[in-house]
Amino acid sequence: MQHECRITVLETKCFPELQEQYLADPKSGPCPFFKPGDTFLLKRTPQQDDFYHLMNGKFC
Repeated sequence: MQHECRITVLETKCFPELQEQYLADPKSGPCPFFKPGDTFLLKRTPQQDDFYHLMNGKFC
């Protein structure tokens, strides 16, 4: 089967009180990887499976 899913980053938020409670580095701050407007196209084909592998680690 072949499937595609487009993911678009609408906004990013940072919650310091939750970071302090749950992260190994509580002062890590906002995610540096995603910016509003970023778009990702995940594909699932016999040759490629971005759904299962989360784009080879590009998603936190």
